[in-house]
Amino acid sequence: MDKAKVYLFTSPTCPSCPPAKQFMQRFRQQRDDFDYAEFSTSTHEGSKKAEHYDVMAVPTFIIKGPGYPGNIGLRGLQSEAVMNKYLDVALGKRRLEDSDSGATERKAERKPLELKIGKLKIRF
Repeated sequence: MDKAKVYLFTSPTCPSCPPAKQFMQRFRQQRDDFDYAEFSTSTHEGSKKAEHYDVMAVPTFIIKGPGYPGNIGLRGLQSEAVMNKYLDVALGKRRLEDSDSGATERKAERKPLELKIGKLKIRF
């Protein structure tokens, strides 16, 4: 069986990144069906990889696998339940449609941010 891949993007100045790394150290002991790599956006390699996956904030997890055609991106600290869910999706063990009806699916894609001040609209 092919394994999924989980990438964690971090930065040395990010206060939420050390807890995300610690979470992954614990989480990796629970499952062996994924390969894991960390990338610091402060390095050349990490910066290029982050650009490739459109990572705009840290910590960000990118999950990809043989059972899902795209990349799944999760920003911020995550729970075991969320990581298990999206790893299962990436491995083809679960479909996004099987998710709880109230949950929102977060894919790694660039969405414009719109700021509205009075009649002025600014898109980033």
